[in-house]
Amino acid sequence: GLSHINIVVDDLEAATAFYEHSLHATPMQSFPYFKNKGFSLAAGFINTADKVEVSIRFLKLPTPQPIIIELLEYHYPSSKDCRTVKNTHDINNVGHIALSVSNIDEVFSYLSKIPGVKMINTDPEYRPYKIDDIEPKDFYFHDSKTEDDHNAKMATCEVVSNIRYFYWIDPYGVQWEIEQGHTDLTE
Repeated sequence: GLSHINIVVDDLEAATAFYEHSLHATPMQSFPYFKNKGFSLAAGFINTADKVEVSIRFLKLPTPQPIIIELLEYHYPSSKDCRTVKNTHDINNVGHIALSVSNIDEVFSYLSKIPGVKMINTDPEYRPYKIDDIEPKDFYFHDSKTEDDHNAKMATCEVVSNIRYFYWIDPYGVQWEIEQGHTDLTE
């Protein structure tokens, strides 16, 4: 199962405040100025394991299935700022992290007002959009029995044709998706 999502930040307190405000995350555990040789070796710092110093904080998102964010602020070695603006279609690490909501318009409005949040497109017309209607010919199930089940195909068409979503980028370069209605993947 998913253990946690790691985000390296330049200021642990500011990052914590951002995620508390934007995603209503709750801090769970903190390891201030942590120095641990085993931790450092496992992270790949073979030649400098005795010198690595990092502050770590785990935050929990208020989701039905717990999602944990691990924030790391490295004190040694210094972090290189590699943040770049990534287009939705660019190949570069994880594309996005998707969160499911039941009130997408409210969430869009809320996030749009938070300092540090950047929508994937700044055009005033950008907002949550609904996926156009799809038909059974537009997709297939890998399981042949389900693929041959007309009712299953139609049920998926109904779900997918009603999904609404949007993308936003946080101050640390992480792209998030907020979606409503994609219930067929969690059943």
